[in-house]
Amino acid sequence: MLTQWRDEMTTGNHEIDGQHQELLRRVDDLLKGARAKKGSEEIGKLMWFLKKYVRRHFRDEEKLQMESGYPGYEAHKAQHEMFFREVLRLEALHAEQGENTLMIVAAVNAMCEWLRSHFKRMDMELIQFLHDNNITRRAVEPDDEENDND
Repeated sequence: MLTQWRDEMTTGNHEIDGQHQELLRRVDDLLKGARAKKGSEEIGKLMWFLKKYVRRHFRDEEKLQMESGYPGYEAHKAQHEMFFREVLRLEALHAEQGENTLMIVAAVNAMCEWLRSHFKRMDMELIQFLHDNNITRRAVEPDDEENDND
């Protein structure tokens, strides 16, 4: 299954891996909701959560990159922006198509493939940089979570 966590996705950073696992779980919930035709409202709630979660996770990851001086920051950020646009496109598709689950399932499958590719390549490059430079700080500081107004 596309949304199932696999060992090759592991970055070695427990915080980032945990966020990735939660993201895959929520995408899986959305996919299951669409397949089960749970209704427009339920799918809309899942997409709202996914949009908020993705924005927070990307912000946290980008903050870690900036603070560590990661040289691949701009490319990584561009990938994040591309994925977030896809989430917004999916949301608009759902608003327009409503119960047309075929389109939603196809879009979510594409998102899952992108996520797996991103975890495996871009995030692994980040983790390798952090490891090579002996940077071990958490991706998110506790007070950052309190200030999440998204």
